[in-house]
Amino acid sequence: GAALVFAAGFANSSVIHDAAHDTRHSTGFPCH
Repeated sequence: GAALVFAAGFANSSVIHDAAHDTRHSTGFPCH
């Protein structure tokens, strides 16, 4: 149960990060 919730949250965070990634780079923000 907890592992499934964690996996779902991690995947969701990755999607959000990928979506913002190009925008961050295009505005000059460094990654990590």
